[in-house]
Amino acid sequence: MQLAEFLKNIEWLESTHPYGSACIRISNGNVIYFDPSNLSEKNMETKADLILLSHPHDDHFSVKTLEKLVRPTTIIVCPSDCEEELLKEQFDFNIYVIKSGETVKLHNVKISAFPAYSSSAHPAESGWLGYVIKLNNFQIYHSGDSGFIPEMNHLKNVDIAFVTVREPYMMGPKDVINAIDTIKPKIIIPIHWIEEEKEDIDYIINYAPESTKVIILERK
Repeated sequence: MQLAEFLKNIEWLESTHPYGSACIRISNGNVIYFDPSNLSEKNMETKADLILLSHPHDDHFSVKTLEKLVRPTTIIVCPSDCEEELLKEQFDFNIYVIKSGETVKLHNVKISAFPAYSSSAHPAESGWLGYVIKLNNFQIYHSGDSGFIPEMNHLKNVDIAFVTVREPYMMGPKDVINAIDTIKPKIIIPIHWIEEEKEDIDYIINYAPESTKVIILERK
């Protein structure tokens, strides 16, 4: 499968949360959700095989959303503090706790946990996560709520990078350009931004190097 064809399986899902959505759904054999929260009833009709959670902030983590997305075989991959919240519920979630630097294969998907932190609201000591997954021989990176961090130097051969954009809580537009220069993904897709931040997205489009394609997804 060519990368352009694979992109047809990717959706950025709308959230009712005022901070916007970091939720990506990939439907390609498995159905994989990153950070589903406050989704519409329609978007929760498609059940998950894998759900990857970055941290427990409510624009990324919603028990009510998770309850609608899971089926008996669904595996939720998450840091330990997300597990703590899920275990408070009566719902029987199937949880796999992962730490930064760990790699696991679930439902034939290779999942590596990557650090995610910023100077504001997302401290490094919290152990919150981004993810790198390998799917159809493509390497896909979801930053979680991360700033531009030194660990990004270790990201190699990334085909698609989903990066959350909002200064100072995540990456500002200049940080995204620095991340592109460091990671050198084939494609970068800014997420989590809202319409009032469109100027930041325009900056990314205008200043991204030609070697990386910037794709702006329409929220579903």
